[in-house]
Amino acid sequence: MLNYSELRDIQKKEMESSAIVGLQEDFYRSVSELLSKKSGDAMSSKSLLAIKEYENIKKIVTAIQTKREEKIVLMAVRGEREGVGLTAEERELLKELSSTIRKSRDAVKSVWGSEEAAPANSRRIKILKDVSQYRGLDNSLYGPFRPGEEQMLPRAEAEWLLKAGMAEMA
Repeated sequence: MLNYSELRDIQKKEMESSAIVGLQEDFYRSVSELLSKKSGDAMSSKSLLAIKEYENIKKIVTAIQTKREEKIVLMAVRGEREGVGLTAEERELLKELSSTIRKSRDAVKSVWGSEEAAPANSRRIKILKDVSQYRGLDNSLYGPFRPGEEQMLPRAEAEWLLKAGMAEMA
């Protein structure tokens, strides 16, 4: 089980690093257990010190969570889809934010992209399966793509995805 000292260490590392600090999968469950225990201790003892410790733990956890959320938002904006050291709850947040940002970018592109005709050697396809990032025939990087996304790709790349059953014409 977590303790006050470990939480302070995590908080310090999180504040000092621009990268997200790796946490155990069950971090927030462990925090919940610690808070329940400290709350019970504070209520039963009515000790001002125990109450103060409980309140400080809540503040530390809130600071950790807030800093991690900021980093997860930046990860989503940069297009990172995999977060090493994220908890299950944070991975879900990253997934949802990434999806929202991708939809917003697509909407904006459709507004300014509608004024330009698609290049003759491009095709619009709808992705059917997860496609990891890969290097195309033109040596450019494509992907990663998620099911449901529509993409405008060079004809050769679109043909390859269509033939592999990973996409359909949009």
